[in-house]
Amino acid sequence: MAGNKMTAPAVKYILEAQPDWKLRIRDNVGVDVMLDVKQPELIQVKDEKHEKIPVYAKNYEWRAGIRFNALRAMECSVSHSLIPDSVVLKKADGTVLVNGVDFKVDPIWGAFGRLPDSAIDENEAVYADYAYVPNRIDAVIRKGNEFFIRAGKPNGPTPIPAELEPGEELVCSLFFDRRRKHFTNDMVFPFVEPFTPPLRTADIERQLKKTLAKLRSGGKVRILYWGDSVTGCYFIKKSALRWPNQVTAELKRRFPKAQIESVNQGWGGRTINAFMREPVGSPHNYEQKIVNSGADLVIVEFVNDAYLKKEASFKRIYNRVRDDFAAKGMECIFVTPHFIHPDRMGLTSQKNIDADPRPYVKFLKAFIKENDFACADVSARYMHLWKEGFPYNALMLNHINHPNQQGVNYFKDALCNLLPEK
Repeated sequence: MAGNKMTAPAVKYILEAQPDWKLRIRDNVGVDVMLDVKQPELIQVKDEKHEKIPVYAKNYEWRAGIRFNALRAMECSVSHSLIPDSVVLKKADGTVLVNGVDFKVDPIWGAFGRLPDSAIDENEAVYADYAYVPNRIDAVIRKGNEFFIRAGKPNGPTPIPAELEPGEELVCSLFFDRRRKHFTNDMVFPFVEPFTPPLRTADIERQLKKTLAKLRSGGKVRILYWGDSVTGCYFIKKSALRWPNQVTAELKRRFPKAQIESVNQGWGGRTINAFMREPVGSPHNYEQKIVNSGADLVIVEFVNDAYLKKEASFKRIYNRVRDDFAAKGMECIFVTPHFIHPDRMGLTSQKNIDADPRPYVKFLKAFIKENDFACADVSARYMHLWKEGFPYNALMLNHINHPNQQGVNYFKDALCNLLPEK
């Protein structure tokens, strides 16, 4: 696994994790304090009932079997939270089942299932004992000359940071996830700087010339949102708060005379190539639903295209999109993908990141620049979160790649900051 590209930010404080669960805070003008850190809490669960245990499917992570209730995230599980050796499964009569014979547990994602020679019948319920450590984000705060720690709130895959009150300064956040046995500097997220949105440039006037002309003249404008599950955004329950709908609503506010229509072609778990392989008549056929959609503007987001690690494969697919859109006179904004689970990005930490490590993002940014497309750089927004003292994966509802409302709003912000006000 690749490590992070390191930066050396100009932090205000020197923060040092001590092995005895203490945090030392120093600066160059006389501050030198030691704070006691609350260790991650071990939670015990007893006799949790599970019906009809499926056969364990190796190599399927959280889908390997059934999930423990306390580890459930939307669609998935909270990774690295389970204490694997703590798992005990029992029958209704108290008979203890044998791990590795009757059942197997995925130690990272906490899914478990029956093995072929299991003593668990297909329709038999079992009772589980286990222990886990919830994720938590604490805030180290300064108010006047006082330093103290305020605990955050565990919330499954999306722990809630402690809020600051008036007059308080965030020194750093303490993030407790898989690294829980010892207090280390990797758990310490210094507050470096707030996020500053990039300045809007005149480039968008050239890149979206036809679309903006229609918007300003009060014409009909058809916007197509094309992507995967993040574009579909079905994991956000209130439709109006999904980022494509927020963007459309904001454009209607800015251009009240325009007749704006939007269509969402977000297809969960898929790639651009998946659309291209769909047969005629499919609700996701590339030619019918994308190229011949009649869209004036296509907003493209495919975090799933990060599987493209060879430039030749990327160019084959994206050059076709470029040429097809040009033939139809459609304009385009490409959205760089948000950050997903660190393990799936080759990251060893959620901080000290100064470049998106995915080859796909490198290819996409070069493609955007070479072809003078508009770019909503969501990747850069997520990459900055660690400088704000926040571990980005704490935004993922499924602990992998589906962001919560805050994470979804970053897509809306990136697009609305790009587009002109009038």
